[in-house]
Amino acid sequence: MKIKNQDFLKKENRSLVLEIILNQGPISRAEIAKQTSMSPTSASRIVASLQENKLIREMNMSSEGIGRKATYFIPNEHSVFSIGVEIDQKVIRIGLMNFIGKLTILKYFDYQSIDPVATVQFIADHILQMIDDENLTSDQIAGVCIGLLGLIENDKGEVKLSAQFDWKNIPLQEMVEEKVGFTVFVDNELKLKALAEYISDPEPKKAYMAMIGFGSGVGSALIKKGEIYRGEGNFSGEIGHTIVDPYGIYCPCGNFGCLQTYIAEKFLLDEASKTKEIENIQALIIEYENGEKWARNIVDKAITYAAITINNVVCVYNPDSVVLAGSLIERFPQIKDQIIEKCENQMWAPVMKTFQLRTTKTGEDGVVIGAAMIVLQHFIKNIHEKSGV
Repeated sequence: MKIKNQDFLKKENRSLVLEIILNQGPISRAEIAKQTSMSPTSASRIVASLQENKLIREMNMSSEGIGRKATYFIPNEHSVFSIGVEIDQKVIRIGLMNFIGKLTILKYFDYQSIDPVATVQFIADHILQMIDDENLTSDQIAGVCIGLLGLIENDKGEVKLSAQFDWKNIPLQEMVEEKVGFTVFVDNELKLKALAEYISDPEPKKAYMAMIGFGSGVGSALIKKGEIYRGEGNFSGEIGHTIVDPYGIYCPCGNFGCLQTYIAEKFLLDEASKTKEIENIQALIIEYENGEKWARNIVDKAITYAAITINNVVCVYNPDSVVLAGSLIERFPQIKDQIIEKCENQMWAPVMKTFQLRTTKTGEDGVVIGAAMIVLQHFIKNIHEKSGV
């Protein structure tokens, strides 16, 4: 048992050293040893193994106050790549991220994701083509993560329910791994976007950050000290399926009067169609801005329920910051401003000054960024499995 514990500690130390170099490089062996409380010999041995596997490289810099040069280490940004994928209702986004967390490629494809088998084939073909175009080897690919709307069992890689695509019990991880040959993760898109927002935000990190998405669905996600809070089965944050009116309209989840039926795009368009044929949300917003009473009634109701959602999330999670995202926020600034104004008027007084409210900084790329970051995080924590270090 003692040997097993020592082996585990060695693996953990390798991950720790690599993470320090990724986050703080250029950094010297001496500083690594100091920060990790390792002996200089142990730190040097781990650095050497990381260098041998080409995960880090040397960088010569002049020592402060001394003329001679000292050896520092930085990540080898081209050693490992991760792939992030977002399946949206009418578009698929695929991005390639290097080892220092920078998206080097991001491609958008117009695609209606209806049949999961066809969708998997489409994604796999474009992933393999991207790897081939960039002249990468399979050993350089840490894995793939796919984000999409719905209830996702991330530990199994299974889509339990995605009402937007009408997918139920789809073993997406298994299906994609069979096509691409790499480790694949599957996760809820808003959770991935929230992680990207937390990591990408240059402002000082807060302990708890909540994200709320208003668009084709309504959801929330909580980042707790840099980690996604998942709950049992990864179903935390599904605020769109909280019931606000048990006698309301039918929701594809099987219940009636879910919160999302008052805010999500599909339901807004369904309601609008009772008065006028409306093709998309943009057309509805135009009618709203033109002062059409029926359109104002639909949109004003959505704004009110969105403000209530923000209030409820703050009361339940008590976060340091709340980030608003989704198509209604990112594509329609006039609606975003009204949601924020309504929220400020309706917010429960005791929590009013306890959090920062802002909109997304990662925008449409957030899900792909978060997905690729999940892969890199897994690689770093399990480095011994991939590299043999």
